[in-house]
Amino acid sequence: VVVCLIAVLALVWTMPEIPKTVKTGEICLPSEIGPLKCGSTADLLHGYLEREIATKYDEVKRQDQEKQENHLKKVSARLMNIYDKSFWEMKPAAKLTGKEQPDLRKTDSNADMVPIREWRNGRELYDTKGFIRYGIRYRNGRLVVPVDGTYFIYSNIDFFESCNPSSGLPDVKDINKPIKHGIFKFNILEGEEEELVSNVQPHTISTNRYYNSYNSYVSSLAELKAGDELSVKVSNISY
Repeated sequence: VVVCLIAVLALVWTMPEIPKTVKTGEICLPSEIGPLKCGSTADLLHGYLEREIATKYDEVKRQDQEKQENHLKKVSARLMNIYDKSFWEMKPAAKLTGKEQPDLRKTDSNADMVPIREWRNGRELYDTKGFIRYGIRYRNGRLVVPVDGTYFIYSNIDFFESCNPSSGLPDVKDINKPIKHGIFKFNILEGEEEELVSNVQPHTISTNRYYNSYNSYVSSLAELKAGDELSVKVSNISY
């Protein structure tokens, strides 16, 4: 009891003194540069919550990274015990083929590039040359990487656009806006999307005056981390 009483008294003595004159609509809170700061309730609360939330967010992010790393170590060790040396030959791999796309979302109507949201996956791959194996996951039109490493990524797409039969010019709103195709990655821990590789082509005059066809192939080696999500984007999904 004596020890507790001494501790309480010590805390009371070391606490900063609250100003005696605090106006209505004001509050005193700990600040980043001193023990207490008094001022507008709304402004001080806003700044205080921003600092506290940022600290908590950093802590949650760190814990998520640790959980992800620990999970990877456990899975790797378990698979090594099961498959021994052959485990290292079981490299994550996937190959998907496209399918009819849903209508554009309102948020994508004015976007420079839009993602391909639907791919044949699961049982739909049985009648194709596609596959998903050794830890790669399909989620919302994206491929999720299971482990860190260097990956070979590629995408091949054929584009078709209608043309004006009288001139052969592409029947598009803006002929100066090129045809784009690329592969992007996103990681929820980083919160930002990054372009990994892309191809840009200009519109051309049709030789048959009715339609144009384009082929776009992109590929690259990419350093990816566990949890990275890969997606394919194009400038105009209607092509």
